[in-house]
This record gives sequence, structure tokens and C-alpha cells, in this order.
Amino acid sequence: MRELFLLCVAMLLLGPGHAMAQQGKPSPTLDNIRKHGVIRVGVKTDFRPFNSLNANNEVVGFESDVAAAIAQKLGVTLAKVPITTENRFQKLALDQVDLLIATVGDTAERRKIATAVEPGYNETSVNILFPPGKAVNDWGKIRQATICAVQGSYFNKPMSERYLLSLQTYKTVRDAQMALRDGQCSGFLYATAALENTRQQPQWAGYQMPLPNALTTSMAIFIDKQEQGTEFDITLGNIVADMHRSGWLLETNNKWGISTTGWLTAQKALWSAKDEGGGYRCVRSKSGMWSADCRSAEYVSSTEVTGLQAAGLRLKEMSGIDLNFVYDPYDRTQFLRGILYTMLLIACSMVVSLKLGLWSAVGIENGPPYWQRTVRTLMAYGRLTPPLMMMYLLYFGVGSWTMSEFGIKIPAFLVAVLCSGYNTAGLIMVSLLDAAAHVRTMDPAFKLHVKTVSRVAPYANWPAKQALINMTKQTMIASAIAIPELLSASSLLIAEKGNIFLTMTVLLITFYFMTTLWTWIVNHVETLLLKRVPA
Repeated sequence: MRELFLLCVAMLLLGPGHAMAQQGKPSPTLDNIRKHGVIRVGVKTDFRPFNSLNANNEVVGFESDVAAAIAQKLGVTLAKVPITTENRFQKLALDQVDLLIATVGDTAERRKIATAVEPGYNETSVNILFPPGKAVNDWGKIRQATICAVQGSYFNKPMSERYLLSLQTYKTVRDAQMALRDGQCSGFLYATAALENTRQQPQWAGYQMPLPNALTTSMAIFIDKQEQGTEFDITLGNIVADMHRSGWLLETNNKWGISTTGWLTAQKALWSAKDEGGGYRCVRSKSGMWSADCRSAEYVSSTEVTGLQAAGLRLKEMSGIDLNFVYDPYDRTQFLRGILYTMLLIACSMVVSLKLGLWSAVGIENGPPYWQRTVRTLMAYGRLTPPLMMMYLLYFGVGSWTMSEFGIKIPAFLVAVLCSGYNTAGLIMVSLLDAAAHVRTMDPAFKLHVKTVSRVAPYANWPAKQALINMTKQTMIASAIAIPELLSASSLLIAEKGNIFLTMTVLLITFYFMTTLWTWIVNHVETLLLKRVPA
């Protein structure tokens, strides 16, 4: 009777719409929790403000509040079991805890050894804490640097591979912090929220964390691998979903002063959204899984979706070929946006190069000697200087000065267009001047003007066309100043998915077809213009 009463209480607390979802597979863990009236939750004690020891040697923090709320909803007593980063999954496998609420990032690798309860209850990201006077604001500036880290952290391997870090790992956070203070490493790689809390303590005054956050992912409750799809898994997921819907998680996060990038706010909106009938949009299917659009796309299977996404996921499941930038709506949008920006960048650069090249040629043809020398010098600089060098000089050099002195930020897209167009304009100018010189062998009085450019077009078209086509091949260098074009979009997909070979192969093919398309466009425009030139 007691077990039946507790089940009814839990169903009432979870609210309407969850009764059907409670009917998961039998759960040995949940049966044991109900039998003894105690739920054993593995918690960390060195990750303030998520969990730490207070003056009374009690474990307190955001995750302790989550654990207490779950115990209350289940109608059982909470028993907190101290664990560490390196032994938490071992404790779970040995049945020394019933679940983990221990700042565990939800990753594909961890799902191979345990069950992640969906949805996640908070987010986590990675950053580096630097000693006074040694901070940098670009991940690329710390390559090969010796960085302190904690053993067992999920981000150690991807961060060391992505940014070529030389990690020096320690068993506990305290050990890593002591090594940082003793100068054993250049910085401390750890979860952003914990590092933010560390910086607020008086003994860490002057330590800085200016790098942008990396590897942002959700944190999930983990239970035993065999509990996937059981009543325990579904019950916990329902509880967390209601915590999002009520705003409890967001309020508790703010209570403990945990910085957030807006993930919890977005989750509250997602799980609170309702359909036209007044029911929640995020509901469980007959299989017990949440709606596909309410889950992380990374963990959705082909049976949960339809159309192009289902076909892409089925291909991935059968062959391992992951065309995420084709079937995943978000990644596809990023990739298509990259193509759009690339096409726009090329088009704008062509306009700048043609106009600047023509104006320069006309100026040299008709200007006084000092003007001719000035224009030739300026255009020779643009023609002979690599566009990438000009972009760095203008964007980082001049741009930094205008930002610090006047608060004016130079648009990166504008910089890329001007530098790319300037470089090609020199070649356009030379082709027009050479063509004008050739025309003068037949008409000594000829002078190049905007109105007479049609006479030189048949002789300048070939070198000018080649210059424009070559410019389309150089567009990738614009990513050096964070232009949101195709290469940047592909780099983002590689960084997030690790799909290096396939993404780069598709990128190569895409650029080939884009260059072919622009070659056709240039040839077509050339044909149309030459038809208008009088014989």
C-alpha cells in the first residue's frame, strides 16, 4: 500500500499529462528506492556553487537543491553520497548510488556507459582561468601551452585536440588550483561556472578569464545503463521537464548566482510551449521518448523523425556517414547561410574590383603625371600585397584603434570586400591600360574614358575575366577575420561534430561547384557585353 500511495503522490506532483508516460519498463532501482524510502544521489563537494561543503561540513549548492526536490517529489528521503569527477561513473556502476547529479556534461561517449535523463537540468561550458598579467582572449594564442586540468573531465580530450593544449591533470580541483598558483601551468581548464565562482573569492583577486566559452552543452542526471526507458528514467525526465516549465530551475540557478548564457530561459520557453489544443508541445510518444523537436538533435534516431532528416539519420545509423549539415535543420541553416554569404561576398568584391579598376585606369589615362604616379603606386600595392595581410592590418590594426578611440567597429564583411576587391582591381586596371595601349596602335588619339571602355573591352576581357575567377577561389581567406561565410560555417560544424573528413570533402566539392557557377556567370556576362560592342 505504501508503494502505491507514493506512486499516486508522485503522479499528482508531476501534474496532468504524465500518467501515460509513467508506464515505462519495470525499474529495479526505483523499486529499491521505494522499498527503503531512500534515494542515494551522487554529488560532488568541490564544485561551488553547484555543490560544496559549508561551514557545518554539509553539502550545499544548486545540485543539492535539485536532488532534494526530486526526493520530495518521489516522497523519499535524500541521501547525498560524495563522489569525485574520476569515480562518479564507477560509483554508479557498482550500485553505490542510484543516480548522479554531479555536473555531468551530456555527451555521446558518456551515453555509452550510462543513461542520460532527458531533458538536462542546466548547461555547462569550458574556460581557462589565467594568473594576473598572463591572460589572453584568443584560444589560438595558447596552443602548446601547459594547462592544468582535473582528471576525468569530459572536455579534456576534445579541448586538448581542438586547441593543441598540453594538459597537466590532477586528481582534484584543489590540486589543480594549487598548481596554478604555484606557476606549474599557464592556466586552469575547467567548467566556466566553477571558475567564475573561484574568481569571486578574495584569494583569487586579479585572476582573469577573458576567453570566450567553449564546448557549451547540457548537464544531465545519469542513471544506470540498464535503466534506459524504465519507469525510473521516465519519472525523472518528467520531474525535470516540470522544473523547466515552472521556472524552478531558472530561479534556483539565479539563487546560487550561476551565470547562464540563456540556456535555461530557452528551455523554460521550450517546455512551457503549448499547442493549439492547450496541451504541451513537448510530450512523450508511445515509446516513452520525448518529441524529437524537444530533444538534442544529436541523440534523435531515424524512427523519431520524417523526411530528409530521417533519411540522413538512417544513412548515419547504417553506414556511419554523418551528413549532419544536410539533414540537421540547424546545421543545414548554418551551411546554407555560409554559401549565401560566400556568394554575396564574391559578388560585392567583383563590383568593387571592376569599378575601382576602371576608375584607376581612367585616372591614369587622363590625369597629370603626379596623379598617374600616385594611382599606379597605390594600385601596385593592392595588386602585390596578399589580401589576408591587408585584412589583418585594416580589421585588427585600424579597427582596434577606431574602436578604442571613437567606439567605432569596422564591419568585417566590409573589410573583406574592400581588401579582396582592391587586390583584384589592380589586375583589372592593368588589363584595361594594356588594352587601351593596343587600341592606340590603330587610333593614336584614343583616350580611355568610361564612355569609351567598350572599345577596349574585347582586348581586356580575357585577363580581367581570369582575375575575377581567381578572386572567387580566394574567398576562403576571409574567414581569418571571422567573416560568417562558408569556410567559417564548415569550421564550426567540424568543431561541434568532429566530422572532419566528410565536411572538408563536401566543402571542397561545394567550392568547386561555386567556382564553376561563377565562371559560367562571368562568361555569360562577357558574351552579353561583347555583343553590344560595335564591330
